[in-house]
Amino acid sequence: MSEELKTIKELADELGISKKYLQNKISYEKKKQNLSIGNWKKISGKNTIVLSDKEQTLIKSWLNSLEDKQEDKADSLEDKQEDKADSLEDKQEDKADSLEDKQEDKANSLEDKQEDKADSLEDKQEDKADSLEDKQEDKADSLEDKQEDKADSLEDKQEDKADSLEDKQEDKADSLEDKQEDKEKSYLKERISVLEKFLDKEQTSNSELKKIIQQTQNLLDQQQRLALQDKKLLEEYKSEINELKALKIPQEDMKDGSSIRGEAQEEIERLKAQLKLSEEERNKAKEKEPVKTESKKWWQRWK
Repeated sequence: MSEELKTIKELADELGISKKYLQNKISYEKKKQNLSIGNWKKISGKNTIVLSDKEQTLIKSWLNSLEDKQEDKADSLEDKQEDKADSLEDKQEDKADSLEDKQEDKANSLEDKQEDKADSLEDKQEDKADSLEDKQEDKADSLEDKQEDKADSLEDKQEDKADSLEDKQEDKADSLEDKQEDKEKSYLKERISVLEKFLDKEQTSNSELKKIIQQTQNLLDQQQRLALQDKKLLEEYKSEINELKALKIPQEDMKDGSSIRGEAQEEIERLKAQLKLSEEERNKAKEKEPVKTESKKWWQRWK
C-alpha cells in the first residue's frame, strides 16, 4: 500500500483552514517540540514540501488539541460572558429597581410638593377672599356712614333754612303790623288835625259838632275793628308758621329737598294771598266810609 502524500495547501483545504494558518501552526510546533516535519519533493517542476500520513495525523492532533482548547476557551469565555451578562443584568435590574425607587420617591416628593402647593394656593385664595370680603364690608360701612352724614347735613341745612325762613316771615309780619299801626295812627292824627282846624275856622252848632264827633267815633271804632281783624289774621299767620316749624320731616322725604322747598313755597304763597285779600277787604271797607265823603265836603267848604 502506497503512502498518500499531501502538500500543506492540500491538507489546509481538507481541514478547512488557510494555508498560512497551517504553516504558522507547523512552524510553531516544530520549534516547540524540535521536530522535523515534511520532505521536499519536486512536483510539476517545483520543489514543494509534502507531508506523510504520520505527519498529517500529528498535525491533525495538534489542530484537534487546539480546537479543544479553543472550545474550552470559548466555553470559558461564554461562561464569563454569561456571568458578566448575568452580573450586568443583575446590575441593570438593581439599577432599574434603584431608578424605579428614585422615580417613586421623586414622584411621591413631587406629589407632596404639589399637594403642599395646592394647599398653600388654597390658603392664599381663602385669605384673599377674606381680605376682599373685609374690604367690601369696610367700603359698605364707609358708604353708609357717608350717606348718613350727608342725610344729617341735608337735614341740618333744611332746618336752618326753615328757621331762617321762619325768622324772615316773623320779621316781615312784625314790620307789616308796625306799618299798619303807624298808618292807622297817622290817619287818625290827620283826621283829628282836620277836625281841629275845622273847629278853629268854622263856628258850628252843637248838633253839627256832635255829628262830627259821632262820625269820628264811628271811624275810630271801625279802625279798631279792622286793627283787631288784622291782629287776628297776623296771629293766625304766626300760628301757621309755628306749625310749619313743629312739622317733623320724614327721613325718606329728606332725600328730596326740592319737594320740601316746593311745599314751603306754596304755604308762603297761600299766606301772602290771605294777607293781600285781607288788605283788599280793609281798603274796600275804608272806601265805603261815609266820613270820607263828608271830609271832602268839609275840605271844600273850608277852602
